[in-house]
Amino acid sequence: MNLRTKACLLIAACLAAPALPLHAAERWAELEECVLEAPGALRSAQARCGTLKVPENPDDPDARQLELAWAVSPARAGRPADDPVFFLAGGPGQSARDMLPVMQRVLRNINSSRDLIFLDQRGTGGSNPLDCEFGAMHAFADPDWDEFEAMLRECKDGWDADVRYYTTTEAARDMDTLREHLGLEKINLLGGSYGTRLAQVYLKNHPDRVRSIILDGVVPTRLPLGSEHAEKLDASLEALFEACGEHEECAARFPGLTESFSRLKAQYAEESREITVDDPRTGKPREMTFNDEILAGALRFLAYQPESQMMIPYLVDEAVTTDDPTRLASQMLMISDQMEDMIAFGLNLTVGCSEDWPAWPEDADASGTLMGNAMHEFYERFCGWWPAGQAPADFHEPFDSDVPILLLSGQFDPVTPPEYGDEAEAQFSNSRHLVASGRGHIAITNQCMAGIATQFLNSGNVDDLDTSCMNRLGPEPFFLELLGPRP
Repeated sequence: MNLRTKACLLIAACLAAPALPLHAAERWAELEECVLEAPGALRSAQARCGTLKVPENPDDPDARQLELAWAVSPARAGRPADDPVFFLAGGPGQSARDMLPVMQRVLRNINSSRDLIFLDQRGTGGSNPLDCEFGAMHAFADPDWDEFEAMLRECKDGWDADVRYYTTTEAARDMDTLREHLGLEKINLLGGSYGTRLAQVYLKNHPDRVRSIILDGVVPTRLPLGSEHAEKLDASLEALFEACGEHEECAARFPGLTESFSRLKAQYAEESREITVDDPRTGKPREMTFNDEILAGALRFLAYQPESQMMIPYLVDEAVTTDDPTRLASQMLMISDQMEDMIAFGLNLTVGCSEDWPAWPEDADASGTLMGNAMHEFYERFCGWWPAGQAPADFHEPFDSDVPILLLSGQFDPVTPPEYGDEAEAQFSNSRHLVASGRGHIAITNQCMAGIATQFLNSGNVDDLDTSCMNRLGPEPFFLELLGPRP
């Protein structure tokens, strides 16, 4: 779900990892020097890596132990601040350490004076991952659900894990164990997408240990994640089509986008089509069935990033005017290939079945949207037999805090839209919500928003932030031709 593409779409080239400064090596002498790679090995970074042992079942500390992997990107300052930043990855199911090479660059000004800590949540990355060889995106690229369920059952049986203990509550407990292990009085939290839920759970359970929080792509406390995905995706696409209509060249090139989108939804809600596309991994022709699930997957993941968002009007118009969805299917395959190794699907499913499905609105009905009731049907099928954990009774109950909280949203975010940030701002009395014009899911990767986040972490105050750079933000150029925007 959070399925998050951020790293793959933003990384442009593989960069050599710089050596750590001497003072950092001294401060973290008990850790091993390591080189971490982002998914696809397109960017690497040098860090210090360690492990932390915790009981899988916190009520039975003498039973199975987990070895959690974590890393630090040491501050460049000789005497850094004594309250580092813990980065909390999305998904759920993404490895925080996988994101270190990307976030080290995005947060380089913050990293100047503060250490950045990346703990792989239990069930992800190097922390007893609940993943499968077929990858998290297999189900969405080739939706044969009977085959997928059989593969998933076999995969689960091979894990040395009791998945009931791989929930957000246990992850927050692990974070506090690491904080205590490092002798830290207070920490700062930076969560993206599902990571904003983990940050809020940590705050709720350990309020005296948090100095400040940045929530980027906010998951509201009350929200069963996934229950509103369909409606929010359609709203995001409609906003994008409206922006195209207000752009002279885009409006002339793609008239009636809203109507075209409606026709496309209606067509593949009623029919499917056998097509042949080039497989992005092998380059060989691949036969596949293009249907409403492939259409929804393609547009959903294209809508995450501002660069790929700008391709959507072209692709929708082409699919309708030529009656050929092949290019949309190709985009779906490319995105799923990029995301294949990014999400530990077992962790994703455990969180959903333990925390979201039990709170799913009984009257939820997304009929008529692009995704329809796919999320409901997915959880209904798999949560019936998946070993779910027990979320606290007040897990989704909103709460307040006096900890300063900076809330960030992207204008066209299809999964955690700006209205969620507004909801969190109303909930938390010491918070401020900023909406980045023209951005998608996760705003801090933009240089302007990263600069504001740096100000906030330095001051620990939501007031008096210089946000003037936001006046220069806006959407990327629309793709008016196949090769991209016109010069």
